Amino acid sequence: VIKVPLDYSDPTGRTIDLAISRVKATGDAVGSLFVDPGGPGGSAVDYAKAADRIVSSQVRQHYDVVGLDPRGVGQSEPVKCLTDAQLDALLAADGTPDSAAEEQQTIEDSALPGMGCEELASPVYEHMGTVDAARDLDIARAVVKDETFNYLGKSYGTMLGATYAELFPDRVGRMVLDGVLPASLDLVEVTKGQADAFEVAVADFAEDCLSHSD
Repeated sequence: VIKVPLDYSDPTGRTIDLAISRVKATGDAVGSLFVDPGGPGGSAVDYAKAADRIVSSQVRQHYDVVGLDPRGVGQSEPVKCLTDAQLDALLAADGTPDSAAEEQQTIEDSALPGMGCEELASPVYEHMGTVDAARDLDIARAVVKDETFNYLGKSYGTMLGATYAELFPDRVGRMVLDGVLPASLDLVEVTKGQADAFEVAVADFAEDCLSHSD
């Protein structure tokens, strides 16, 4: 566990705990490789523990693989935005609305987490942006005593890595951003793009299934 400022504009104020894991190199380590699976919401701690499956044996030989669960995620200081009853209702909601009434209900259900976070998860919720998470990574880099930041980020993890590079360009070492999230798009545009792509993929899958007589 490492401690970081809740609010970087008040670095001597309240701190929060972040979970960190390290899988040591199989040989002589030249440094650390931080990893993040994206999400946002994926556990980097768990991802690092799967080091043998996410990087090559050559990388394992030379780098300690490190995962830092972002604030509010996984084993780091959590945020709880819904009551158990609200969460059950949200998970049971109809995800494929077939009428205007069902569509309106889906819109209302989708608003619950945001409203709940404002009510139940403050003040941590107010400081969970990508910039905060990138600054946390730089503290973690210093904790493991690396002069430069080596990083493998996937999906949303690419946004986290790119933000780190913007904030600390002189500290960037080797960085791989895989499945890059377009920084120019907002959340609505990204979500719609994913939905459109899923629709095409499901239609293609169905068409392929129907093309086989067996």
